[in-house]
Amino acid sequence: MKQSTRKSCSLFITYDGLLDPLGSSQILPYLKAIATREDHLHVLSFEKPERYALAAGALREALSHTTIRWTPLIFTRSWGSVGKLWDLLRMQLAACRIAARIQPSVVHARGHAPAQAALLIKQLFGAHFLFDCRGLWVDERVDKGGWVLSNPWHRLQYRVYKWIEMILFSQVDHMVVLTEAVIPEVLRLGVPKRRTLTVIPCCADFCHFQLATPQSRQIARSDCHIPEASLVLGYLGSVGGMYMPEQFLRLVERASTRQLSLQVLVLTPDEEKFRQLMQIHLPAALHPHVHVRAANRDQVARWLPAMDLLVSLTKPSYARIGMSPTKLAEAWATGIPAICNRGVGDVATLVEELDAGMVIDASTEADLLSIVDALPSLLSKKGKRLREAAQSRLSLELAAERYRQIYNNLRA
Repeated sequence: MKQSTRKSCSLFITYDGLLDPLGSSQILPYLKAIATREDHLHVLSFEKPERYALAAGALREALSHTTIRWTPLIFTRSWGSVGKLWDLLRMQLAACRIAARIQPSVVHARGHAPAQAALLIKQLFGAHFLFDCRGLWVDERVDKGGWVLSNPWHRLQYRVYKWIEMILFSQVDHMVVLTEAVIPEVLRLGVPKRRTLTVIPCCADFCHFQLATPQSRQIARSDCHIPEASLVLGYLGSVGGMYMPEQFLRLVERASTRQLSLQVLVLTPDEEKFRQLMQIHLPAALHPHVHVRAANRDQVARWLPAMDLLVSLTKPSYARIGMSPTKLAEAWATGIPAICNRGVGDVATLVEELDAGMVIDASTEADLLSIVDALPSLLSKKGKRLREAAQSRLSLELAAERYRQIYNNLRA
């Protein structure tokens, strides 16, 4: 079909909700930055029903002052794989209706399922296909336990989606990946040329996540009932198959023998799961030292200053080479060093180049014990220097400028 003369018109498709925590931290800030250069940016998203009922009106009001227009669909929680196929069909139909109306010159897909809809828009309407690849999603499904390859049905789904992935990769006009480490792999899987790839890691809003000060630390520790003079290890994020909360608790136990003032702050949506793990992996005498809280994005920014060190341990695997943990950018924006493990995206390189903490092999007892000895030197990495170093690499402004440049290049 003939392209519209309205060249700065684009369609953004995401299976994540704009009303999800991830939507507010990792989608909307980029959309608002892109929209400043667009006459029309139309967003198609899938929203959780309870969040939509509570917050859709406020978001519509906020977007009404921008060039962003929003079509939300309700996420299907039931029916398993059939529910996901139903959502994909609805996504494709809605995307076609929107594209027929606005004639986008760019269709921007965030993730593998939206990329299938975006490829259809490219084929039908001639839009440039920008694939915001959030990682090796097909293999991540295996890592997280969603597909067990010993199950014939799961194995069939895996093979079908690997075939679809190769088609998507081969048809992109431009691809965004999260890490340098994944580039050789996506090229092997079919992305046509290195010049069609841009690395944009998960970044932080350095206006939202402020440098920790003595005052903000005092407020955060008071909120979380943590003694002010404590040494605080932090855990931020989910308790799931890809993470290593058991090793974190082992570290807490070992550090407590040398650091009598040790306290732990856990900010997680999985409070009950974490407490259950504590019952198994942490001596009961240490339970009063662990403060577990659910936190929204604003509360994370308020309570992060309570931590002295963030511990971010992720199970290394093939799929993890494409992973960029947002929690690290947020901690470093606050001036908090991190203890991380090898085998996860560009994490080890960033920690070294930013002097932002320590990288270990979390599966070994020796490395866990080495952290205890290294605590004084790790604490010396805190503060303004770390924030400024991270800002030069992981700020939303830098990421937004890269997206704008991609759009410009696609239309050139």
